[in-house]
Amino acid sequence: MSDDLGNPGEPVAEVDPDELKAFWQETRNLQAGHPGQNVGMGLHVMKATFKPGANLPAVWYRSAMIQVLNQVAQEQLAPWVKDEEVSDAVFRTMATIPMEWIGHTDREGLPFDVEEFFRQLREDGVQNG
Repeated sequence: MSDDLGNPGEPVAEVDPDELKAFWQETRNLQAGHPGQNVGMGLHVMKATFKPGANLPAVWYRSAMIQVLNQVAQEQLAPWVKDEEVSDAVFRTMATIPMEWIGHTDREGLPFDVEEFFRQLREDGVQNG
């Protein structure tokens, strides 16, 4: 398993949607235990939770993109979020949508096609509610 983040512009590996969901839930649980605080967790801590060979940097990165969407596209994402629980369709879509690593340089927009993400979500058809 690699612990390295990719180079800017390189594709982010697709991940298992179940692993993405597990990581998301684990970080949410950790945050819930420390309300009002920013909580960080090293990827090495998560190794035991995942299958051997899991690409934890890619899982972390894709999970972070769900968090970003939750902030910048909350209205668009709302049909797939109920009581702060994210629909499995979001994890399935985020796990496989083409995406690239970003670096520490200025960038316009997110590292994946947001419109395509929501198109795929709508096609999946499963919403929370």
